Amino acid sequence: MTFVDGTSDIGVFNVMSSISKMLRQRADYVSDHSYSGKGGKIPYSFGPVSNQGESLGKMSFVLQECLLDNQVLNPDKKIQQVEESAVKYVRPKWFEHGEFRHPAKLYGDFYRVMDLEYIAHIFYLLAQCPSNVLRLHSPKEYLSWAAQIFDVRVNPDLHDNQRGKEEAQMLGTYFLYINDLLTALKKNGLNQEYEEISKSWQNVTKRMAKESGELKAAMTEHFFDNAGFGPAAGALAIAGETKAARIYGELLKANIGFSNDFRSQSPDRWWEALSYMVHALWGGITASAAQIAGEKLGDVDLVEAAYRATNAVLYMYDLNASTTNRILKPGEAASTYSIAGPNVNRPDLSRNRFGQSIFASDGGIFARLFPDGYTGQDDWDMGEELVAYLNGFGQKTFIYSDANGNYHAVNGNISQEKEKVYNVTSFAPYVLEYVDLDNQKVFKSKSHHVSFNSKTNEFA
Repeated sequence: MTFVDGTSDIGVFNVMSSISKMLRQRADYVSDHSYSGKGGKIPYSFGPVSNQGESLGKMSFVLQECLLDNQVLNPDKKIQQVEESAVKYVRPKWFEHGEFRHPAKLYGDFYRVMDLEYIAHIFYLLAQCPSNVLRLHSPKEYLSWAAQIFDVRVNPDLHDNQRGKEEAQMLGTYFLYINDLLTALKKNGLNQEYEEISKSWQNVTKRMAKESGELKAAMTEHFFDNAGFGPAAGALAIAGETKAARIYGELLKANIGFSNDFRSQSPDRWWEALSYMVHALWGGITASAAQIAGEKLGDVDLVEAAYRATNAVLYMYDLNASTTNRILKPGEAASTYSIAGPNVNRPDLSRNRFGQSIFASDGGIFARLFPDGYTGQDDWDMGEELVAYLNGFGQKTFIYSDANGNYHAVNGNISQEKEKVYNVTSFAPYVLEYVDLDNQKVFKSKSHHVSFNSKTNEFA
């Protein structure tokens, strides 16, 4: 590559199958290999099984993919598998006697409130499915269940213990779908749930905005954690708290790598692999937070950082990658990639893909988290990041102009046809929106090719 200043460098780019093909293969794999069904070791579960809500993300992905892509094979079957699992496995496991107001204490003497946001997301997505496809309950019933679960997730008054009250006020991945949930509740007349959830949401975002000067959201159980300041930036931008969102947005820019090797463009959550790495779930959530915040704030740097990070995350699903020891079959995935070479802590993981259960042999907390040792199932916490992608770059292309008046595209290509008129091509697999970051105008179209007039700032 030769740059405008005359310097040159080498870039490492990834070549993979079309993203839509990869998404369909992933949906097929989860349906064919992860779902245990009635006769499984743990009936109706999607493996690998865990007490943590993150393990349910693949269920949300299957639903979202089926809702967006009309070329998914046997979509009714896939939706019904998730429905069966949600009703017959998830509900009785995570709630005492299936009562949503009473989370089960799966961790000994306590329950983990954050698990509930993953469960609420599943039921919200089931509520978006056609009623003639669902077998066990109606869409409106599932929406009501989602609302009840989400209310327990965010409302501290619904907990009788201090831990529960504190965790209910912590942000999580739910910022990705809260506006969609609130819109659905209002539309379907679930007014009490709407009011309670809306109030809790406002309380959280206003408190976070007030504390943004101290960067309190950057601290979770870990120091400078993108699982804290990533959702904070996205949530605050969605809530209209622009000043606070910009503060956390700067942390996102620092957190997402910038490199001529796409694998090093990952958001850094070092503690997961004890080395610089790509982590699918939190890399994807961080990328989505940057995309959302960038779009709301009109911040080009954030949107471009989000796109760089997304390319790194998709490597965790890439079956064509041949430089890692862990080669993936069609539809397979691995949650983690060790960017460092060598990885001094675990040389065998250097520049390789793996799942966290591989650390079971190290003992300590990992042995307790994965008592069955390394199972070879490397995708236990994957899925929610693909839902985030599907609702972001999966449907959106962005354009902007630089200081010299030249136009650029993110998740697409832009070329000048004639004076003031440009052709824009979207790379989004299920394109729905074109966003002009200069003025934050949104043009809705399902066409992968549109034109843009820079004089009128209009798409067509």
